[in-house]
Amino acid sequence: MMLSHRLRRCLALSALLPCAVASAGSAVVPSLQQAQAAMDGMFDQAIADRPASDSSRLVAETFRPRLQTLDSCAPAEAGDAVDCIATASAGIESRPQLLRLALVDGVWTLPDQRNVPVPAPPRERVQALLRERIAGQAQQQADPALRARFEQAASTLQVQEVRNCEVASDRAAIECTVRAGDGSEHGEQSMAFVRVDGQWQNAPAD
Repeated sequence: MMLSHRLRRCLALSALLPCAVASAGSAVVPSLQQAQAAMDGMFDQAIADRPASDSSRLVAETFRPRLQTLDSCAPAEAGDAVDCIATASAGIESRPQLLRLALVDGVWTLPDQRNVPVPAPPRERVQALLRERIAGQAQQQADPALRARFEQAASTLQVQEVRNCEVASDRAAIECTVRAGDGSEHGEQSMAFVRVDGQWQNAPAD
C-alpha cells in the first residue's frame, strides 16, 4: 500500500514528537455556548454604538437573539471561519439562519454577516444523495415492476443543475432546486441537505 508523503513524514518524526494525520475537511467547530457568546458580543456592540434610553435598551434586550441549536457546521470557502445553521429566537419568533463564525485569538466572533453566501452541495454529491434516496424508495415498493423502475432510476439518474440554495424557513437545512433526468425525461424538485462532520447528507424527513 502506498503511503502519502504526509503520513511517511509523520512516521519518520514519530520518535521526536506526536504527529496526527488530519482528515480532509476537519475543522474546529464552536459550541452552542461559544456561538451565543459571539452573538452577545455583536449585539452588545450594536447597542453601544447608538445612543439609547433605558426604555429602548429594555426593548432591545427583549429581542436579544438566543441561539437554540447549531447545526451543519463546516469550513467557510474563504478565510479561517466556519459556517453553521443556527436556530435562534428573538422575541416570540424562532427561525434558522446562516452564521459565519471566525476564531480570532482563541475567541469565536461573528464578523460582518452581510453577504455571507449560502453554501451549496456539489452537483456530483447531490447526484449520489438523490440516487441514495431513490434506492431507499425502491425498497418500499411492493409492486416488483415499480420497484424495478425505482432501482433503474437509482442507477441511471443524472443531476444537471443545483441552484437557488437557501436556508429553509422552518428547519436547519439548506434547500436547493435540483434538475435531474435519465436521458429521456427531466424534471425539477426541491431537496434539503445538511452537513454532518462537514459532509453533505440528505436532510432527515420532516
